[in-house]
Amino acid sequence: MICVGFDGSSAASAPIDALRAFGPGAVILFGRNAGAAERTRELVAALRGISDPAPLIAVDQEGGRVERLHDGVASLPSAMAFGATGDADLAARAGALLGRDLARLGITVDLAPVADLSLQPRSRVIGTRAYGDIPDDVAAFAGAFARGIERAGVAAALKHFPGQGSTAGDSHVTLPRVTADAATLRARDLVPFARGIAAGVASLVVSAHVVVEAFDAQHPATLSRAILTDLLRGELGFTGVIATDCLEMDAIARGVGTVQGAVDALAAGADLLLISHHLELAAQAADAIVGAVKSGRLSLDRLRDAHARVERLRRRVTTGKPPLGDVDERAPLEAAQRAVTRAIGDPRLRAGKAVTVISFEGVAADNAAASGGATKASTAPSLSGALRRRAWKSEVMRVPAEPADDDVELLLEHVPALGDREFVVVTRDAHLAPAQTAAVARILAAAPDALIVSARSPYDVRQWPNARRAVCIYGDGAIAFEGCADVLSGRAPLSGRLPVHLDGVDAIR
Repeated sequence: MICVGFDGSSAASAPIDALRAFGPGAVILFGRNAGAAERTRELVAALRGISDPAPLIAVDQEGGRVERLHDGVASLPSAMAFGATGDADLAARAGALLGRDLARLGITVDLAPVADLSLQPRSRVIGTRAYGDIPDDVAAFAGAFARGIERAGVAAALKHFPGQGSTAGDSHVTLPRVTADAATLRARDLVPFARGIAAGVASLVVSAHVVVEAFDAQHPATLSRAILTDLLRGELGFTGVIATDCLEMDAIARGVGTVQGAVDALAAGADLLLISHHLELAAQAADAIVGAVKSGRLSLDRLRDAHARVERLRRRVTTGKPPLGDVDERAPLEAAQRAVTRAIGDPRLRAGKAVTVISFEGVAADNAAASGGATKASTAPSLSGALRRRAWKSEVMRVPAEPADDDVELLLEHVPALGDREFVVVTRDAHLAPAQTAAVARILAAAPDALIVSARSPYDVRQWPNARRAVCIYGDGAIAFEGCADVLSGRAPLSGRLPVHLDGVDAIR
């Protein structure tokens, strides 16, 4: 009933003997474990050989900001980019493609999709990981993506129950609280989970480390019997595996602690306990669970029930499925193209004009993306590079996400000297970065027709009411820039729609 993480990116460097001795129900891979596809396949084969049935082999492979594996697996745009296409079938096709690739590596669980709503612009945790802020739309897209993954024989998971999209708090470092009343939550946050559970789209539900006051004002959802057993099992009728988010996150670790949190989560109704980084903590948690059963604080029936659910899933996913058949290899690029959304004016570039891309680089405190030592690309993806690949004359000027005044002054010295050309300003969460917002305002004063490309959360485009041109692309990975370049250069139509509400922005919804 414990899912563990480990260091090592090959069968030779991973602690295979220690894992075999511990006998986890699941193992989770992070960026620190990722390498070339063949090496990952060999590592997974070694992990699957530690027990019979094999442990679940899990990964957070959502697309967009949260992708632990980069070789042998299709890179997808963010969930919000799919929401912007307005086409849930496209999300299902992308899910099937991703599931096929994960299955080829031997991975049996994808801890995706995110079923939270993007309700809090200041959140660095959810943002573009959500499909949007309309409950029915998020339900449709999350359900479609999960069905696609499951079609490939890989178990999908709806997360983070019962929804944490309305809080700006990051449970990696604090314990957020959701203060909405129960009626609001049932009509809003719970909808994607309730619909997905009713349709049977996913094998797992992952709990959130947030206090949802309307359901249990005393305990995080992960440790709450009222939420996991009464609400998720009883009211919504979920019969699959309930997994916790990582119990080493500060919301739990700095509260009751990871070890006691494992006992409390199991007692609350969780079946699979994620302890993602330290095997010794997992061993302590196992001992604590045994002690709790012996002392009577945890019933043996609850232990057996959790074990049975995890065991059934292990046996189901290891038996394999018939080949999936054809998958849509073009789904990721199609989604990235169709996601590009006009917020203000016409974003398409003037034919024959050279382009200078002013790119604000780097984003602070993205704990969801960074967890587990995510692999860093040797060269950051670039919109300028994508334009050059389309035979467009383009150069890039990189600026820190929170630039100092000297950086901005140096930049502004160059803008007038560059003459008649297209200026494209790539922003990254400027709505959370005052220095970036001020710098873009100064760039617009010098080049009023500059195009703003909001490369991450779309909320940036509200920052400059005098901007004449702006688009949202919902990500800053390579696939997002490729799709954007196709639209800006006229190779693909401009068809995206905003999947979230942006007051005062003249955009298509």
